[in-house]
This record gives sequence, structure tokens and C-alpha cells, in this order.
Amino acid sequence: MAIFYRGAGIGTYWHTHDARQTGFIARAPQMHPTPDRLMLHIARGTVNSPFVSLTRSYGIALNYANFFGTEVPTPQHPAYVYEIEINEYIPSDLQLLDPIKEVAPILPPPLGINPPYQHDGGPAFLLGVVDPINMREFLTQQSPQPPASAGTPRTPNLSIALETLVRTLRDAEILAEGTIPAHCVNHRFEVY
Repeated sequence: MAIFYRGAGIGTYWHTHDARQTGFIARAPQMHPTPDRLMLHIARGTVNSPFVSLTRSYGIALNYANFFGTEVPTPQHPAYVYEIEINEYIPSDLQLLDPIKEVAPILPPPLGINPPYQHDGGPAFLLGVVDPINMREFLTQQSPQPPASAGTPRTPNLSIALETLVRTLRDAEILAEGTIPAHCVNHRFEVY
């Protein structure tokens, strides 16, 4: 058995629809689950996808519930964190995907000119990828260049593959493809 969580900020679909009654289903379950759609779902927040995002971290779900809604939760109007339990006998129409394992096989070998998951910034650049709102300055710093380089000053390379890998790790993210049945949704915690 594995425990997963999903945050539901005020005004979001899963805040107004109780997954304990309906289960979780992707917004566009009919879409073909390609690696590109997976990366768009994670790195760009594309909700029209065949995936439902889950996390192994209650803290991540709590953060999403508290900060990614239409208003700030209060004791009188809370956000929710769902607890989902999935055992090894998952329904045949449900597949759990580890995004790292899904993206890694499609990455090119290291001899390419610009491997899509590498950046050319300093070590703090990844802080901006992890938290692009509060640490944006690390994304916009100039990429260090070798001495006497005639290169044009620019920000470091940031690809969708790198964003996907970093945000998957940041959010302890697992994707569900298919319907998570209502009987797997154990709790809906009120949070504020």
C-alpha cells in the first residue's frame, strides 16, 4: 500500500467536487499520454491532460491547498488536502507513473550540443527552477562565460525537460493515468 496526497485550493475543481464521492479523474482522459504531454502537465501546469498529479508529501499538498486557490483559506472557509491510499491491486484502468522514469529514457546522450536537461548557469540557477516565484532572480542572472568570451550576455538555458525533472523531485510527484476510484480516497482534511 502507498499513501499519496493531493491539495485542493479554494475555488479549484477538487475543492468544489468531493473526490471521496467521485474519485479522481483527469480533465482530458481521452488524450494520448505522451512524454510531451507529461512534461507540459508538470512543467507548465497544463491541466488539459490525461494525468492527475499526486504527491508522496503531505507538506507539498498542504502548500498547494493553501497557496494555489482563488482566496486564502480560513477556519470558516478551509482548503482541502486529500489522502489517497492505493495498494498493489490497483484497478486495471489505472496506471501510476514516476515522471523521472518516463522522461529519462527519451533524453539524448551527453554528446549532444545542448542536452535538454542540462543548464549552463551557476549552481544557484536551480533555486530559481525550484521556486520561480520567490527566487526569480536566480533565473534571470546572466550565464557565466569563459574569460575573453565574445558571447552575448544571456540567461542560462532552461528546457522543459529540466523543469519537469526538477519539479517532479520538488513536488515528490507521481502521476495517475486513469481513474482513481472513490474508495481509494480515505480522507479530506480541512486546512488553512
